[in-house]
Amino acid sequence: MAKSNARVLVIEDEPDMARVLSYNLERHGCKVWTAGTGRAARDRLGSDVPDLVLLDLRLPDVSGLELLEELKSGPSPLAAPVIVVSALGDEETVVAALNSGADDYVTKPFRTRELLARVDRALARRSTTGDAVSGDAAPLRAGSISMDPETRETLAHGSPVPLTRTEFDLLAFFVRRPGRVFTRQQLCTDALGAGGSVQERTIDAHIRTIRRKLGPAGKQLVTVWGIGYRLAETPDAD
Repeated sequence: MAKSNARVLVIEDEPDMARVLSYNLERHGCKVWTAGTGRAARDRLGSDVPDLVLLDLRLPDVSGLELLEELKSGPSPLAAPVIVVSALGDEETVVAALNSGADDYVTKPFRTRELLARVDRALARRSTTGDAVSGDAAPLRAGSISMDPETRETLAHGSPVPLTRTEFDLLAFFVRRPGRVFTRQQLCTDALGAGGSVQERTIDAHIRTIRRKLGPAGKQLVTVWGIGYRLAETPDAD
């Protein structure tokens, strides 16, 4: 169950779908706002601060991907997690959404209980400080990567690395356990606190994005073919 009165902004242009989402979220204990256009979403965000955003990608006045990137990379980045809820389920679109700052991706048609579980996970991770898995706030370091769970800041070779909440939690999981190999399913359940085919299918996209953002330090994230991934202490350690 979502935390009491969690504020959720549903950005969805189809009235029937907006009503379905609002009804189920309200029954789940959330306070729900809706916006049918990008402009309406911007206006709402200008006056209210949500705990979570559900975003459709097909909006009448703006691409949902463009709006997502604007919200997450603009002058005042949105702190709330964003779950994309879209009929577009091709890998290219999913990867683009994750690269633009989405924390999760749910494909329509969806199972209501699964969507609500994703909502709970996103809200739970937002309410915690530091790493969602262990709660240890001590600074983390592995090779040229350093992370501060309290401020959620990441440095690679001393330079700041802008990571989304999901990317930070995933990388912190590796940094705490250098050298160990993890399957995609383990990363879904142990690092991110959820399972399911969508998350497991997009672990690769998260890893690619983290590597790109880390620059040369991204080579520390090593693919173990047929199994999953591990973090090397140095880029040439494998």
